[in-house]
Amino acid sequence: MRALRLLRSGGGVAAPPDPAPARHQRTTSRPLAAPRPSPSSGSAMLTPLPDRNLDVLRAVAVLCVLLCHLLTQWGRALPLITNWELGRAGVLMFFVHTSLVLMGSLERQGARRDWVRAFYIRRAFRIYPLTIASILVVALLVVPSHLTTELVTGPPITLTPATVIANLALVQNVVGRPDILQVLWSLPLEVQMYVALPFAFRLAQRGLPATIAGLLAAGALGLAVLHHAPVPGLWRLSVAVFGPCFMAGVLAYALLRMRRAPIAPAWTWGLLLLACLRLHGILAPGVGAREGEWLFCLIIGCAIPVVRELADSWITRVAHIVCTYSFGIYLLHTTTIWVAFTVLRSAPLAVQWTIFAVLLGGLPALAYRLIEQPGIDLGKRLVHRPVVLET
Repeated sequence: MRALRLLRSGGGVAAPPDPAPARHQRTTSRPLAAPRPSPSSGSAMLTPLPDRNLDVLRAVAVLCVLLCHLLTQWGRALPLITNWELGRAGVLMFFVHTSLVLMGSLERQGARRDWVRAFYIRRAFRIYPLTIASILVVALLVVPSHLTTELVTGPPITLTPATVIANLALVQNVVGRPDILQVLWSLPLEVQMYVALPFAFRLAQRGLPATIAGLLAAGALGLAVLHHAPVPGLWRLSVAVFGPCFMAGVLAYALLRMRRAPIAPAWTWGLLLLACLRLHGILAPGVGAREGEWLFCLIIGCAIPVVRELADSWITRVAHIVCTYSFGIYLLHTTTIWVAFTVLRSAPLAVQWTIFAVLLGGLPALAYRLIEQPGIDLGKRLVHRPVVLET
């Protein structure tokens, strides 16, 4: 059962995708083994993504995870949905969102010989700097790894060198080490998903049938891991249990490449996401209901291409701001909750909530400016070179 200890965790968040790179100069050289980024080599033919809808999706996801842990800390719950279901639905939304947006990021990267290497370098410098800093802060402050009910926190885990190194490398699920911080359970899954993402990108560009075949293969592997196929060490592939969730985003990308006009009005997007929160509790009511979670992700993935994009409004602008700092919110919100409501539990309630609001807004913004954005810029510089496109 150690194999699936990771799978019983609560909410977590995936790292934000790369922003769209600038257009590259066209040259007459021809790459050796680069992907064809679009039906045409011109940027005008890039697959259109409903960016404002995706911003809202990511904002809803991070708020679900935040609310899950905040309600858990106070021993409260929303009607019709448990805290675990709320946080879990947010994580699954992140998985769909991340894989879809990274499909677009790979496409915008253009046809370059080292496109896979460039992708890995940029993702590493986006994720690891802030993750490493957050883990070290948690270890130094001895922040409990889990928040439990009624303002009671779980004990901190034993910080052995092996556990710290596994968490810093984001491989704790592979080597069987505990998460230093509760929300870290989902981030290794995303990092390990990157291994297969370029292959999934190739499948999606081959068309819908190839993408569906990849989805079925991911489901077969997930079932083998989930139901303990008699293969030594198979438990280390816990990421495979969430493979269909990531493939749901790839499926959405393949559908968007077909360029069919959306049929549902834009205002239905928010209602759809709210309905999906309750739908998760119906499809996956228990901790082990993985197949229901796959269906949940497929419904979201299939819904993305059929809803028209939201018009620019204060809601979409706020959602975009939340998305910008979502990775910092993911990594730092449980520490913020712990400081405001456990360390300062003897302070007046108004002081506690004020500290919580200040830390929740200030720490992710500060971390973005000082750590995350410099890491992103460094990753861009490391892979920056004249990019050649096919002629």
